[in-house]
Amino acid sequence: MNESYLEIVELENGEIVLRPASDEGVETEPLAVLKISDTTKAYLQDRYFELAKRMFHAGIDFVYSEDFPESEVHETMDEALASDAKVIH
Repeated sequence: MNESYLEIVELENGEIVLRPASDEGVETEPLAVLKISDTTKAYLQDRYFELAKRMFHAGIDFVYSEDFPESEVHETMDEALASDAKVIH
């Protein structure tokens, strides 16, 4: 697995995931999962995937921006891995 590259993929179940790219074609565990409703997909037509890409890119840009201290990244990642699913409102 080449962990320096990420890919954005739509899975068969309709979820769009950001995950490390795999050289062997083996599915890797997603870093983030996005579910776009069928209503939104119908409204956006073919552009819903572009929306997903832009959302993931915005998140990546935020994490690597100067406004996001690196120590917080490690603490947040550790908390996320240790806890159950969270709801963000």
